[in-house]
Amino acid sequence: MHPIRAVLFDLDGTLADTAGEIGLALEHTFSDLGLAPLPDAEVRELIGRGVASLVERALQRRRAGADVAAAVERFEAAYARTVGTTAALYPTVGEGLARLAAAGVPLGVVTNKSRAFTLRLLDRLAVAPRFAVVVAGDDGWPRKPAADMMRAACEKVATAPAGTLMLGDSANDVLAARAAGCPVWCVPYGYNEGRPVGTLGADRVVADVAEAVDRVLGVNPVHSRA
Repeated sequence: MHPIRAVLFDLDGTLADTAGEIGLALEHTFSDLGLAPLPDAEVRELIGRGVASLVERALQRRRAGADVAAAVERFEAAYARTVGTTAALYPTVGEGLARLAAAGVPLGVVTNKSRAFTLRLLDRLAVAPRFAVVVAGDDGWPRKPAADMMRAACEKVATAPAGTLMLGDSANDVLAARAAGCPVWCVPYGYNEGRPVGTLGADRVVADVAEAVDRVLGVNPVHSRA
Protein backbone atom coordinates (compact mmCIF):
# COMPACT_ATOMS: atom_id res chain seq x y z
CA MET A 1 0.00 0.00 0.00
CA HIS A 2 1.27 3.49 -0.85
CA PRO A 3 1.97 5.81 2.09
CA ILE A 4 -1.16 7.81 2.91
CA ARG A 5 -0.38 11.48 2.37
CA ALA A 6 -3.90 12.91 2.66
CA VAL A 7 -7.31 11.77 3.90
CA LEU A 8 -10.67 12.63 2.35
CA PHE A 9 -13.91 12.10 4.26
CA ASP A 10 -17.51 11.64 3.31
CA LEU A 11 -19.72 13.83 5.50
CA ASP A 12 -23.18 12.39 6.23
CA GLY A 13 -22.84 9.03 7.96
CA THR A 14 -19.05 9.19 8.24
CA LEU A 15 -18.14 12.38 10.08
CA ALA A 16 -21.57 13.32 11.38
CA ASP A 17 -24.92 11.77 12.22
CA THR A 18 -27.29 14.01 10.28
CA ALA A 19 -30.24 11.68 9.72
CA GLY A 20 -32.39 13.33 12.40
CA GLU A 21 -32.32 16.82 10.94
CA ILE A 22 -32.60 15.55 7.35
CA GLY A 23 -35.61 13.50 8.43
CA LEU A 24 -37.15 16.54 10.11
CA ALA A 25 -36.76 18.62 6.95
CA LEU A 26 -38.30 15.82 4.91
CA GLU A 27 -41.16 15.54 7.40
CA HIS A 28 -41.89 19.27 7.03
CA THR A 29 -41.79 18.87 3.24
CA PHE A 30 -44.19 15.95 3.27
CA SER A 31 -46.50 17.75 5.69
CA ASP A 32 -46.74 20.67 3.26
CA LEU A 33 -47.62 18.18 0.52
CA GLY A 34 -50.21 16.39 2.64
CA LEU A 35 -48.12 13.23 2.90
CA ALA A 36 -47.37 11.05 5.91
CA PRO A 37 -43.71 11.11 7.04
CA LEU A 38 -41.38 8.24 6.28
CA PRO A 39 -40.02 6.11 9.15
CA ASP A 40 -36.56 7.12 10.35
CA ALA A 41 -35.02 3.89 9.07
CA GLU A 42 -36.27 4.59 5.56
CA VAL A 43 -34.91 8.14 5.63
CA ARG A 44 -31.48 6.80 6.56
CA GLU A 45 -31.55 4.52 3.52
CA LEU A 46 -32.12 7.50 1.22
CA ILE A 47 -29.20 9.64 2.40
CA GLY A 48 -26.04 9.93 0.32
CA ARG A 49 -26.92 10.79 -3.27
CA GLY A 50 -27.81 14.45 -2.80
CA VAL A 51 -31.03 16.33 -2.08
CA ALA A 52 -32.79 15.83 -5.41
CA SER A 53 -32.29 12.07 -5.29
CA LEU A 54 -33.38 11.88 -1.65
CA VAL A 55 -36.60 13.79 -2.26
CA GLU A 56 -37.43 11.94 -5.48
CA ARG A 57 -36.93 8.51 -3.94
CA ALA A 58 -38.85 9.55 -0.81
CA LEU A 59 -41.81 10.55 -2.96
CA GLN A 60 -41.59 7.24 -4.78
CA ARG A 61 -41.89 5.41 -1.47
CA ARG A 62 -45.12 7.27 -0.79
CA ARG A 63 -46.23 6.70 -4.42
CA ALA A 64 -46.85 10.43 -4.56
CA GLY A 65 -47.33 12.27 -7.83
CA ALA A 66 -46.01 15.58 -6.52
CA ASP A 67 -43.77 17.74 -8.69
CA VAL A 68 -40.23 16.70 -7.76
CA ALA A 69 -38.61 20.07 -8.48
CA ALA A 70 -41.16 21.88 -6.33
CA ALA A 71 -40.73 19.32 -3.56
CA VAL A 72 -36.95 19.77 -3.69
CA GLU A 73 -37.42 23.51 -3.24
CA ARG A 74 -39.63 22.90 -0.22
CA PHE A 75 -37.09 20.49 1.25
CA GLU A 76 -34.18 22.89 0.76
CA ALA A 77 -36.12 25.66 2.49
CA ALA A 78 -36.91 23.34 5.39
CA TYR A 79 -33.37 21.97 5.59
CA ALA A 80 -31.93 25.48 5.65
CA ARG A 81 -33.74 25.86 8.98
CA THR A 82 -32.62 22.52 10.43
CA VAL A 83 -29.08 21.96 9.09
CA GLY A 84 -26.58 21.79 11.93
CA THR A 85 -29.24 22.03 14.65
CA THR A 86 -29.28 18.41 15.82
CA ALA A 87 -26.40 16.86 13.87
CA ALA A 88 -23.45 15.64 15.91
CA LEU A 89 -19.99 14.35 15.15
CA TYR A 90 -19.68 10.63 15.66
CA PRO A 91 -17.53 9.58 18.63
CA THR A 92 -13.75 9.92 18.04
CA VAL A 93 -14.17 12.19 14.99
CA GLY A 94 -13.11 15.43 16.65
CA GLU A 95 -10.07 13.88 18.30
CA GLY A 96 -9.17 11.97 15.14
CA LEU A 97 -9.23 15.07 12.95
CA ALA A 98 -7.08 16.90 15.49
CA ARG A 99 -4.49 14.12 15.50
CA LEU A 100 -4.28 14.01 11.72
CA ALA A 101 -3.96 17.78 11.51
CA ALA A 102 -1.25 17.80 14.18
CA ALA A 103 0.64 15.18 12.17
CA GLY A 104 0.51 17.37 9.08
CA VAL A 105 -1.91 15.21 7.08
CA PRO A 106 -4.00 17.34 4.67
CA LEU A 107 -7.72 16.69 5.11
CA GLY A 108 -10.71 17.15 2.83
CA VAL A 109 -14.43 16.52 2.58
CA VAL A 110 -16.02 15.04 -0.54
CA THR A 111 -19.80 15.00 -0.28
CA ASN A 112 -22.83 14.92 -2.54
CA LYS A 113 -24.47 17.49 -0.22
CA SER A 114 -24.66 21.00 -1.66
CA ARG A 115 -21.88 23.44 -0.78
CA ALA A 116 -24.03 25.87 1.20
CA PHE A 117 -25.41 23.14 3.45
CA THR A 118 -22.00 21.46 3.74
CA LEU A 119 -20.19 24.60 4.86
CA ARG A 120 -22.95 25.53 7.29
CA LEU A 121 -22.88 22.06 8.81
CA LEU A 122 -19.08 21.92 9.14
CA ASP A 123 -19.10 25.37 10.71
CA ARG A 124 -21.79 24.47 13.24
CA LEU A 125 -19.94 21.26 14.08
CA ALA A 126 -16.83 23.41 14.72
CA VAL A 127 -14.60 21.40 12.37
CA ALA A 128 -14.51 23.59 9.25
CA PRO A 129 -10.94 24.84 9.88
CA ARG A 130 -9.65 21.24 9.85
CA PHE A 131 -10.25 20.83 6.12
CA ALA A 132 -7.97 22.14 3.41
CA VAL A 133 -10.53 21.35 0.73
CA VAL A 134 -14.26 20.77 0.44
CA VAL A 135 -15.71 19.32 -2.76
CA ALA A 136 -19.51 19.46 -2.73
CA GLY A 137 -22.29 18.06 -4.84
CA ASP A 138 -23.11 21.27 -6.69
CA ASP A 139 -19.53 22.29 -7.49
CA GLY A 140 -19.94 21.28 -11.13
CA TRP A 141 -18.43 17.79 -11.21
CA PRO A 142 -20.46 14.60 -11.65
CA ARG A 143 -21.36 13.37 -8.19
CA LYS A 144 -20.13 10.24 -6.47
CA PRO A 145 -20.02 7.40 -7.50
CA ALA A 146 -18.26 9.10 -10.43
CA ALA A 147 -14.54 9.69 -9.92
CA ASP A 148 -14.53 13.41 -10.73
CA MET A 149 -15.07 14.83 -7.24
CA MET A 150 -12.36 12.59 -5.81
CA ARG A 151 -9.90 13.61 -8.50
CA ALA A 152 -10.70 17.27 -7.94
CA ALA A 153 -10.03 16.90 -4.21
CA CYS A 154 -6.71 15.16 -4.87
CA GLU A 155 -5.67 18.01 -7.14
CA LYS A 156 -6.62 20.59 -4.53
CA VAL A 157 -4.57 18.92 -1.78
CA ALA A 158 -1.77 18.18 -4.29
CA THR A 159 -1.57 14.45 -3.60
CA ALA A 160 -1.67 11.51 -5.98
CA PRO A 161 -4.84 9.40 -5.79
CA ALA A 162 -2.82 6.31 -4.82
CA GLY A 163 -1.68 8.12 -1.67
CA THR A 164 -5.02 9.75 -0.86
CA LEU A 165 -7.31 7.73 1.40
CA MET A 166 -11.09 8.03 1.17
CA LEU A 167 -12.97 7.26 4.38
CA GLY A 168 -16.66 6.74 3.80
CA ASP A 169 -19.71 4.68 4.65
CA SER A 170 -21.40 3.73 1.38
CA ALA A 171 -21.10 2.13 -2.03
CA ASN A 172 -20.95 5.63 -3.54
CA ASP A 173 -17.74 6.29 -1.64
CA VAL A 174 -16.19 2.97 -2.58
CA LEU A 175 -17.06 3.24 -6.26
CA ALA A 176 -15.87 6.84 -6.51
CA ALA A 177 -12.57 6.03 -4.81
CA ARG A 178 -12.03 2.97 -6.97
CA ALA A 179 -12.70 4.96 -10.14
CA ALA A 180 -10.29 7.69 -9.05
CA GLY A 181 -7.54 5.26 -8.01
CA CYS A 182 -7.75 6.04 -4.29
CA PRO A 183 -7.62 3.52 -1.45
CA VAL A 184 -10.91 3.42 0.44
CA TRP A 185 -11.89 2.38 3.95
CA CYS A 186 -15.40 2.32 5.38
CA VAL A 187 -16.97 2.77 8.79
CA PRO A 188 -19.83 0.39 9.72
CA TYR A 189 -22.24 2.85 11.30
CA GLY A 190 -23.26 5.14 8.42
CA TYR A 191 -25.91 5.43 5.75
CA ASN A 192 -25.16 2.68 3.23
CA GLU A 193 -28.72 2.28 1.89
CA GLY A 194 -29.27 -0.74 4.08
CA ARG A 195 -26.35 -2.74 2.69
CA PRO A 196 -23.97 -4.48 5.12
CA VAL A 197 -20.69 -2.60 5.07
CA GLY A 198 -18.76 -5.81 4.45
CA THR A 199 -20.40 -6.14 1.04
CA LEU A 200 -19.25 -2.75 -0.26
CA GLY A 201 -15.80 -3.86 -1.40
CA ALA A 202 -13.74 -1.40 0.63
CA ASP A 203 -10.05 -2.09 1.21
CA ARG A 204 -10.72 -2.14 4.95
CA VAL A 205 -13.58 -1.70 7.40
CA VAL A 206 -12.55 0.30 10.46
CA ALA A 207 -14.60 0.55 13.62
CA ASP A 208 -14.45 4.34 13.71
CA VAL A 209 -12.35 7.35 12.81
CA ALA A 210 -10.01 6.65 15.73
CA GLU A 211 -9.02 3.29 14.27
CA ALA A 212 -8.53 4.85 10.85
CA VAL A 213 -6.24 7.49 12.34
CA ASP A 214 -4.27 4.87 14.28
CA ARG A 215 -3.68 2.95 11.06
CA VAL A 216 -2.83 5.99 8.96
CA LEU A 217 -0.29 7.32 11.45
CA GLY A 218 0.99 3.90 12.44
CA VAL A 219 1.87 2.67 8.95
CA ASN A 220 2.78 5.97 7.34
CA PRO A 221 6.48 6.83 7.32
CA VAL A 222 5.92 10.38 6.10
CA HIS A 223 3.95 11.53 9.14
CA SER A 224 4.70 11.31 12.83
CA ARG A 225 2.17 10.52 15.52
CA ALA A 226 0.49 13.45 17.16
